[in-house]
Amino acid sequence: MTDLNSTFTALANPVRRQMLDELLRGSRTVKELGAHHDMTPGAISQHLKVLEDAQLIKRTVKGREHHCELSPAGLDPALEWVERHRAFWRQKLASFGAFVEGRNDGDRND
Repeated sequence: MTDLNSTFTALANPVRRQMLDELLRGSRTVKELGAHHDMTPGAISQHLKVLEDAQLIKRTVKGREHHCELSPAGLDPALEWVERHRAFWRQKLASFGAFVEGRNDGDRND
């Protein structure tokens, strides 16, 4: 399982997010992923390594080419974390909204 820090670190960089967006359309070679970025092959490889370490992509070697594809399970820990926080804030905001609208009958002192 991947940790949240590596997932959010990988997603924090716009180049890596763009690479993930490109992979939404299917498997791409490292060369294809690098073609859209004005970077050295080494820099592209470093970005892909961060995505691999976060388990957001899988890389397979076919002959001399490295092919990358999405590994959506790598997002699961981040999605679970976001959902826990979303549920917390939804409940807090709903309670606050009820209080503001005067629907907090249990705490009213009339």
